[in-house]
Amino acid sequence: MIKVERAYKMENRAVNFLRGVPADESLKEIQPLIAEGYKNAINKYGTDVLQYGHFGGFKPLREILGKFHDVDSERIIAGNGGLEVISLFFKSLPANSTIIVEKATYDRVLLDAFHYGYKTMGVEMTPHGVNLNDLERLLKTCPVILFYGIPFHQNPTGITYTQENCKAVEEICRRYNVICAWDVCYQQLRYDGNTNTPIDVSDSDSVLFSSFTKTISPGTKCGYMVLPEKMVGKVTNVIANTRINPNLPTQAFIADFIESGKYDEFLTFLQGLYRPRMDALNTAMNEYFPETDSVRITGGFFALIHLHEITGKKEELFIESVKAAGVNINSAQAAFATNILAKNLGKGLFVRLTFPALEPEQIRRGVATLKEMMLDV
Repeated sequence: MIKVERAYKMENRAVNFLRGVPADESLKEIQPLIAEGYKNAINKYGTDVLQYGHFGGFKPLREILGKFHDVDSERIIAGNGGLEVISLFFKSLPANSTIIVEKATYDRVLLDAFHYGYKTMGVEMTPHGVNLNDLERLLKTCPVILFYGIPFHQNPTGITYTQENCKAVEEICRRYNVICAWDVCYQQLRYDGNTNTPIDVSDSDSVLFSSFTKTISPGTKCGYMVLPEKMVGKVTNVIANTRINPNLPTQAFIADFIESGKYDEFLTFLQGLYRPRMDALNTAMNEYFPETDSVRITGGFFALIHLHEITGKKEELFIESVKAAGVNINSAQAAFATNILAKNLGKGLFVRLTFPALEPEQIRRGVATLKEMMLDV
């Protein structure tokens, strides 16, 4: 009886492909660990985490992250979430800067760049990373200050760069005197049984951004950046004039959580939880949309599907029809840089699909519904 009731509820629950949130199961699993961890951190570090602290974040956490990335801890700046550290770094760039991003990227980064008055240009992608010829073409058109890329399980496409592509991007950036900034927040979220090779910045001018939002929880709000030594002073000055210190109790908890070994155990739990959901999405996409140019994902939170037939006025009608059928989607146009958006006009609807918070049955039903609704529009 219980199984029948659960199946009925699953069939009648809306499939929400909209937000990249962790699964409820992951938050329930980590809730007691967080409660215990904060208590341990406060008892361990005492008033050090209750008083004003250093602009760059909690020193023990910075030391742990420094060892992980094989850099001096002075090159680490920890803040209140990944987006905050990206924004603080952006704030340190010259006025009227031009930034190259991937063809489709994290939409909040585009909004932040716009907020600072920067111009963004999107570079074309391949299933293996950046289209290197297009990157060079863009770099020849105008002075560029920064390349921002998400090399592991990219948001929103799910693409993972090859090591060779990462190194080639860094080499091109060096040649054109452009800062290469990697957002590696999904690096540890690989579910296919393999591991991603970290990007080595120990002897590099590249910048790394990362976050514990998806690996621990969004509410803990902790992210960090790894800077080249020559940039530390300038970025620290920007931070000092923006905020005094980040959330030190959270950073102390994360430091204790990592040192205890429970963080690695929780990552293993997440990989086991999310693999069947990733597999369900890959299988459904291959079954219902074999003709699309979407990649087979190996981790992360997202996949991007291009529905070539849904153009113009059909877009709104399609989204509403899909919603009426119990599946929530939206256009992913906010993820595209201005130059790419102009090229995409009239070429179909791009939809970002997020899967970790959905069960395999929901994912399959959601993708099947997209296919069914396409035939009716």
